Amino acid sequence: MVEVVGVVAVVGDDPALDRVVRWTHPTELVDPGDYLREGELVCTVGSALTDGPRCRTFARSLVTAGVAALCFGVGDVHDQLPPALLQSCEDLGLPVLVAPRGAPFSAISDYLRTREVEARRSDTRLSQRLVGRMLGGLRAQAPVATLLDTAAEVMGGLLELEVDGARTQRGGAAAPGWQARTVPMRGGGLLRWTAESVAGSAGPLVQLAHVLEVAQRERDVEDSLRRERVGQLLLLVEDRMLNPAALLPFLDEVELASSDLTVRAWHAGAAALLPTEGGSLLVGEAPGVTLALSGGPLASPGGPVSELPCGVSSSLPLSRLGQAVAEARAALGLATSRGGVVGPEGLTTLEGLLRQQPPGRLEPFVDQLIAPLVDSDRVHGTSHVQTLRFFLRSGSLIDTARESYLHVNTVRHRLRRIQEITGRDPLAFSDRAALAIALWALDEQPRP
Repeated sequence: MVEVVGVVAVVGDDPALDRVVRWTHPTELVDPGDYLREGELVCTVGSALTDGPRCRTFARSLVTAGVAALCFGVGDVHDQLPPALLQSCEDLGLPVLVAPRGAPFSAISDYLRTREVEARRSDTRLSQRLVGRMLGGLRAQAPVATLLDTAAEVMGGLLELEVDGARTQRGGAAAPGWQARTVPMRGGGLLRWTAESVAGSAGPLVQLAHVLEVAQRERDVEDSLRRERVGQLLLLVEDRMLNPAALLPFLDEVELASSDLTVRAWHAGAAALLPTEGGSLLVGEAPGVTLALSGGPLASPGGPVSELPCGVSSSLPLSRLGQAVAEARAALGLATSRGGVVGPEGLTTLEGLLRQQPPGRLEPFVDQLIAPLVDSDRVHGTSHVQTLRFFLRSGSLIDTARESYLHVNTVRHRLRRIQEITGRDPLAFSDRAALAIALWALDEQPRP
């Protein structure tokens, strides 16, 4: 935050400055406690903090509400942090940051929003790596200890599984200052992850717990072979190499009607996490994917598998089963990047369309449209890529100027320069779409 908006810390020891900030809350009230939430960064220029009692009331209100810290903007109302406020915050152990004149509080919110998105993406990427490795282990009938070894390699830190008084540990030894997160196992016991930082979602740890629960249950070889057979048939139906009617005997076995079928897709190995009792569900395992057929658009298997990325098709009759399988698999690709469940409506977005493209198809957009802008910005110290992002997001010269803290004429000049470099006019619809595709593809490229 210091590097981005010029904020400096003037009060707070190291542990206090490690607090997690939920969001920002600007206020000029003397006693804003009723409007605050725990973990917020309170921002103020102190227009109401005119004497010692008001400063002490303000500081106590923030501490009582459990805020993360105070950010005080100087230069507009106060030339420096009021001494009474500084002393009150020191006495109460409330960290204080000072924002210089000209550093807008909105820039802090933008910074936090960016960090939040980065953390969510990082958590999603960790979940994807973990799920892929764990489901592969389930398919290979790997023992619990081996699954823990793999999880510790992916997640880092120390993993501890306690079941019936027995403890299994995998990973490196915990270092001083590391954090711990614990989740309960459904059948009893605890799974604990200790690492340098475990802030954010507990999703990866919860998913690992579900996989370990399945690994401790006996596998049914006959059911496994049957699921593989169903999976093979479904892929043949998708490729139009088999009549969907070939699935009728399997549908009859699970008492599933041949009309209004919904297909759900998960990564391979997820079949072991599906419920075995209640509801009509036909499950197939195929290379790289688990497919499940159920009746009606609202039917859902629930259970531990609901924690995994999932693609859902439209509700279609048996005669259009191939289309349903294709929809579910395409939606799974989108859910893998987003997390959660993606239905057929997700495929009608620009992102949904782009994620269905084969690898390499979008590379020319990056090479021909964005790479020259990146090179120009690096050589000349300009910000054409950033300006293009703002403009594509808002579609307005005025909004882009406001968000970039630029004059409208400067934005116009940068857009003309972008057209000169790329040969595409950001003000023309078709060219703007091409540039948006190029930026999306750039953001999706793997980074070292």
